[in-house]
Amino acid sequence: MIKPEAAGSPSFATTKTWIIFCCALILSCKREMIDQSPAPPCLVKILSGYTDKVSYMPGDEMLVFLQSNSKIKCGVSIYDGSGKFIARYDANLFMQKIKNSNPWENGFGYSVSAEIRLPETLTSGFYTIENSIPFIVKSSSSSDITIVYPINTINAYDDSGGKSLYPFNSTNSVAAQSVSVLRPIDSFSDQLDYCLPCLAWFPSFSDIKVNYIADMDLETYSNITQTKILIVIGHSEYWTRSSRQNFDNFVNTGGHAIIMSGNTMWWQARYSNNYENLVCYRDASSDPEPNPYLKTIEWADSTLHFPILESIGADFNLGGYGLLQDNGWDGYKIFNPESPLLEGLNFKKGDTLSLPTGEYDGAPTRGFDSDGFPLLDNSKLKFNRLELIGFDKGSREGNETIATFIVFQKTTASGIIINMASDCWCSSTGFGSAKSGNQIKAITRNAIYKLLNGLSVFSR
Repeated sequence: MIKPEAAGSPSFATTKTWIIFCCALILSCKREMIDQSPAPPCLVKILSGYTDKVSYMPGDEMLVFLQSNSKIKCGVSIYDGSGKFIARYDANLFMQKIKNSNPWENGFGYSVSAEIRLPETLTSGFYTIENSIPFIVKSSSSSDITIVYPINTINAYDDSGGKSLYPFNSTNSVAAQSVSVLRPIDSFSDQLDYCLPCLAWFPSFSDIKVNYIADMDLETYSNITQTKILIVIGHSEYWTRSSRQNFDNFVNTGGHAIIMSGNTMWWQARYSNNYENLVCYRDASSDPEPNPYLKTIEWADSTLHFPILESIGADFNLGGYGLLQDNGWDGYKIFNPESPLLEGLNFKKGDTLSLPTGEYDGAPTRGFDSDGFPLLDNSKLKFNRLELIGFDKGSREGNETIATFIVFQKTTASGIIINMASDCWCSSTGFGSAKSGNQIKAITRNAIYKLLNGLSVFSR
């Protein structure tokens, strides 16, 4: 005997219909994350391209501009920093023409090839389109660490469209004074090599929450207030005054920082009003900016009243070039094997951590001890705590320099900064090195976990 249905309860047929509908909806949502495109993969048909912004929030629409020698509808694939496939979306490929004059400054003006709505569930990270066109997805949620992607420096060296901020790779050897992010990154394999091994490694953390931002996002302080550690990677050379002030405010109020970069904070830069351009004149008299504190020149210039040493304890003038003929070791000679950062690595004093480096930063020194190890000069820094982990010798303008791997705390109330001071820490000669990559990863892991867990990173 079939029991009568209770008043207001759904019939079996209605329930079945709802089950089918919900299953279809779940499959549809799952498909949205996996594959938006019924078209075949684009594969090698994409020659170059760019996106309309550097960083996005989940759920944002991303406009993609692609160049191809084929006219075809195909599926462009998105991958995370470790090369894992994330999603595929429809795109229309065709041969594009540069529409703007001075494209290095005004952008290429390509037509839109794809409009991609990023999934709301997409986690913060470094992503690429077809493993060649990078972009960042950020988050407003709290995090343990926040990775700062150095798009400023990548854009500064990019000569796409004919010019960069440097004369050596610019048309007629005349550098640009403003460069656009709305153009392909021709130097993808060059400047990004300073970052890629690290960007491929960070997704391996499963027990800590990782956020990513572009250095352009440092302009807004709220982008970093919800994290515990800022990690500056690669070759992070171009900083605005607002970004430096926000970085200092973060550290001075208790936030920690790990500098996995060299030649850090060397040039003051600024952005155009729409944030599409990085501006750096490199000469105060040429820069039309009336405020002398905003002139786009070297931060080491005393007229800016904002020395790099105050922020990160070391600068390029003192660190210099590491790959020239010098008396160094193409890596750090270990001064303090008892440092908690070297835990588990069995270093002895005088051992070398291999790290062939293009550009180093160095802290002030006051000579050498009887064993030939440098003595840090804290009278010029006046930090609450300062400790040398290792050093190398380099050169700058014909003079010998001392590169320093240091850890310090500016005041009793400030956070701690660990400054690896090498532009190759995250590169193929550092993180990606078969010789020392595992050691460098272990040091980085020690730094992150000890700071997060409130453990000492000082040996005394």
